[in-house]
Amino acid sequence: MATLSDPLGNSTSTAAADTNALLAEVNAFLDDCQHRLAFNTRWDNMLNVAGIVLSVAIIASGAFELSKLTSILGGLVAAIVTAQRAFPFGSRVQFYRVLVGQTENLITDVRTGAPLPTVATTLKSLRLDFAQQLPRGSSFNTDETEKKQKE
Repeated sequence: MATLSDPLGNSTSTAAADTNALLAEVNAFLDDCQHRLAFNTRWDNMLNVAGIVLSVAIIASGAFELSKLTSILGGLVAAIVTAQRAFPFGSRVQFYRVLVGQTENLITDVRTGAPLPTVATTLKSLRLDFAQQLPRGSSFNTDETEKKQKE
């Protein structure tokens, strides 16, 4: 029988389709987060390993009294340190790791029957954090939002 909220009377199939569509969106978002996590992890590890290897090479070249090589290697270490500060891969790794965990929790919520509007709102918030690279809960608040939170 048709109801006011479902005039066609097929609420079960519509709800299942909505859940599957939302789950597909959440899974696509999870894939994006995992891709960025892998990218940032790879570059963070490469810069760290390069810094360690060059530091050991500086010590070795100093031990063998190769001052010209030592100064060149020192310049390379300085360049790597500058790159680590210019491109904060380490903090991005932490950010995306948290985002992946929150997205996996959201998938669990969908599968356990959480209300779809709540899941959709959480996904929108996660996407905003992803776009702005802000930690969860620090999304931009307008003056009106801040007033409502204080009340």
